[in-house]
Order: sequence, then structure tokens, then C-alpha cells
Amino acid sequence: MGNAVGATCATDADEKDMLQCMAPPAALQDDSVTDNLRTVHDGDFLNERNGSKSGRRSSEKAAPEDLTMELLVHRIERDLSTFAVQYRDARTTVSQDGPEAAEKFPPHRLKAIDDSLYRIAAELKRLERRTAVPGVAREGNVFLGMRKKRFKSLKAVVHKVMAEIRVARLLSRWTAAGQDEKDKLPAHLSSQMDTDFSQLNSNMMIETWDGVNVLELDKTSTDPLVQVFMAVWNYRKMNALCKTSKHLVMEYIGELESKYKANPYHNRAHAAEVTLMSYQFFANLSTLKNFQGYFEQIDLLVILVAAAIHDVGHPATNNDFMVKTKSDLALRYHDTAVLENFHLATAFELMRDRNIPLLDHYLPSPPVTSLRRRIVEIVLGTDMAVHKSKVEEMVMVAKRNSNRQDIDKRQLEQYLVHTADIGHPLRPVEQHKEWAERVTEEFFAQGDREKELGFTPISLFDREIAPGMGKGQLGFLKFVVQAGWDPLCTLMEKKSKMAQLYLNRNLKAWEALAAEEEAAAAAAAAGTDSSG
Repeated sequence: MGNAVGATCATDADEKDMLQCMAPPAALQDDSVTDNLRTVHDGDFLNERNGSKSGRRSSEKAAPEDLTMELLVHRIERDLSTFAVQYRDARTTVSQDGPEAAEKFPPHRLKAIDDSLYRIAAELKRLERRTAVPGVAREGNVFLGMRKKRFKSLKAVVHKVMAEIRVARLLSRWTAAGQDEKDKLPAHLSSQMDTDFSQLNSNMMIETWDGVNVLELDKTSTDPLVQVFMAVWNYRKMNALCKTSKHLVMEYIGELESKYKANPYHNRAHAAEVTLMSYQFFANLSTLKNFQGYFEQIDLLVILVAAAIHDVGHPATNNDFMVKTKSDLALRYHDTAVLENFHLATAFELMRDRNIPLLDHYLPSPPVTSLRRRIVEIVLGTDMAVHKSKVEEMVMVAKRNSNRQDIDKRQLEQYLVHTADIGHPLRPVEQHKEWAERVTEEFFAQGDREKELGFTPISLFDREIAPGMGKGQLGFLKFVVQAGWDPLCTLMEKKSKMAQLYLNRNLKAWEALAAEEEAAAAAAAAGTDSSG
């Protein structure tokens, strides 16, 4: 790709020129990153194409003349793609192993690669311009004809590799500045910068539906949200997308977590649980054939951030209480989605004040303003006031869009986080039971406050007249959770089995408890009648 481009590619390009264009630049010769650029032999692809194990000459003789250029360019495209993958792996090694690994890829070598790719792009543009037929609209392009490819042209492949290299250069700079960032971190986060997140991923089974018990994680650590968020961040290699370094991301999530109050339910563990479940919905859908290519990494960034921030600063009272008591927040947000607006403002103010642009990324689009708008929509969608309408809409979406690729992504991502927000009945029985006890305790505490202020709480919040735990939770699961889960269960197909299994078990557990409560109430009533 290096000097050959400057010399050979300056003349008319024939097959020999194109092969020379693929010669690795001097900056990368004898380096493991470009081994595949030298080990793909001329006859390999032809042999594969013809199903023959014979040598290059027999294969080339069997190949039609009009396919020679197409096959040649296909091989070049394959080499470039292989190069991109190996370079990305090397870049990851640089970011994880620090300056020692970075020495293998000094700035001048990265620049040499980039310059070579620019020259290739210019040559491809020149070739397309010279081979264009006036007045004839071409389908596809001169290199790839009508074949259905992942990339529309070889030029697109080149630009993709160039983008990868730019990312690598910036990550090299980040590695050099990493120690300075570490020195600026708060003490409780600085000690975690040396955490081996690869090992953390192997211990935290985030891809398995019941692989992580967030409640236990909360008991054994002081930062369950940081651990869950960073486990996903590292596992999905989000640093390849986002400009903000991993250390600054961890700093932001740590500060965000510190703003979650020590409430019985709406606390840091709840934030970690919703983040984890939102990710698992995303991951499970992404593996389905009907959703192949539907989600991109930038979508995961939106979902993760929205889930992590969705309840930050929660006061352990609901919107109705805020409006009823004419709180400052209710007045500020005009009695509409009071807490959701507050959570959003708190999270984005923290980003601004800490100067941590968590949403900045290397892609040409979408803009950060668009990502922020999507996060706002997701968090506003967690307001239970819109639960019924969202469920009704998603039921229709699942029925009407047999082609899942036609589903509005913004609508679906809102639904994923909303479902995760009330999704603890989809977890194992013991976990769900503890979540239910916590939220009930928080409800009763609000009811007590309402009574102190002279208000009459609804029965669910009044510990003196509230239905038994079994009956109350059974109603919540049947009429709220089950109804909301059904359309998502349909979309997730076979990937919904574990969640549905646990929901069924939890329903049975509450049915049994409700029956016991009813029998106890009947016995108590009978005893009262006999004594009277």
C-alpha cells in the first residue's frame, strides 16, 4: 500500500498495478498486523470459487476472462477487511497494555498507513472517473459489478480502514495521557483504574439472563452500577466508538452512582439492574435472524446511558406526591414527568460540570444532539403515566411488522428500557421477592409522609389498609408486567424463554401466597363471628 501506490498507481491501472497497490508499506513490513496481506496467494480465491484444489494456473485458466478483475478486487477487499480486523485487535492491545504495546505502533507508522490509504482512495476515484461511460447510468460500480456486497465499493472499504486507523492514533494519544487522567480521579475510583475489566467480564456473566445477581453485587461492593456499566462497556469495546477515555467514563458513572440516594428501591442497585436488563434485551434481540443488522453500537451507547441515568437523584416518592405537595421540582417542570425531567437534568448537568462528553463519538453521524434527544425520550418513557399507551402501541407494532427491520428503532429502544425499569419479575424468584419487598417498603414510607401532611394515600401506599403482599404483587404482575412483557416476548422469540420461565414461577409464588392470605383472612373472620 505504501510506495507502490505512489509509483505504480500513477500510471494506468492494470492487474499488475492493482496487485502492487496491495503491497504492504515499509512501515508495516514484517509486522504481524499485515501478515494476511502477504499470505493470501493469487490462486486461493480462484480455487475456492471453482471448488478446485489445483494450482493457480489451472484455476486461472478455468476462470472466464470477464471475471478476472472482479475476482482480483474481491481478493483485495478481503485482504483489506482482514487487515482492518487485525489492526483493530492490535489497537485494543495498545489501549489495554499501555505504552509498551504502543511502542509497536508509533505515530510515524500510523501516518504512513493513513497516507497510503489516501493515495489508494484517490486512485480508485480516478479509475471510476476514467472508466465512466457518458450517458449510461451504472448499477453498482466498475469494480464489483452487480454482485451483492456488504460494501457498495472498494473505496468504501478503504475509507472504513482509514477510519479504523484514525481511531488507533487517537487511542495511542489517550494511552500516553492515561496516567494524567488517573491522577485526577477521585480516590474511590482511582483504585479501580487498575481493574482488569477483561477478568471482570469473565466473572460477570452479563450475557446470561440469570448470570448476575445485582442485589448480591450491591452487598459485596460499593459501586454495582459502575461494575455493570463498565463490564458492558469493555465487553462491547465501546472505546472503539467513543472519544471519551474509559477512565473518564468510569469517573462519570462513579459520580452519577454517588448521586443515587440510599432508598429502599430507587437506588444504585436498581440503576445497575435496569442497565443490565436493558443491555440483555439489546443483546438477545441482536442475535436473532430477524434483527440482524438492526442495532448498531451507537444504539447501545444510547440505551446504556439512558438506563444508567434514568432514576438518578430519586427522592423515593413518585410524581403524584411531587405534584400534590407542590414541590419545587413540580413547579419547575409544570407537573409533567417531574422526576423524569429531574433525572435528565441532573445527569446532563453532571456531564457538563465534569466536562466529560460521554456521547462524543468517532462516527460522522448521528450528531451528539440527536443522541441526547433519544436519551431524553427514553427516560421520559419510563414515566408510568405513559405505560398503558406504550404497551398498546408496542402490541400493534409487533403485530403489524412481520419484517422486524421496519420497527421504529427509537420506539423500540424506549420500550426496552421501560420494560427493564419494571422488569424484576422476570428475574429468579428470590431476587424478585426482595425487589418487591423493597418497593413496598418505599411505597409505605411515602404513604406515611402523605398522612403526616394531611393527605389520604391510595390503598397501595397505606400500610394499614393495603392488600396482602401476595394479592398486591399478583395484580401488579398480571395487569402491569405481563401486559407490558407480552409484545417484547413476541419480538424476542426463543430468546425470551428464561425471562418467561421466571415470570411464570413468580406468578405461581404470589398465587400461592395470595391463597394463604385469603385463607388466613377467612379463618380470622370466622373466629370473630364465633366469638361474637
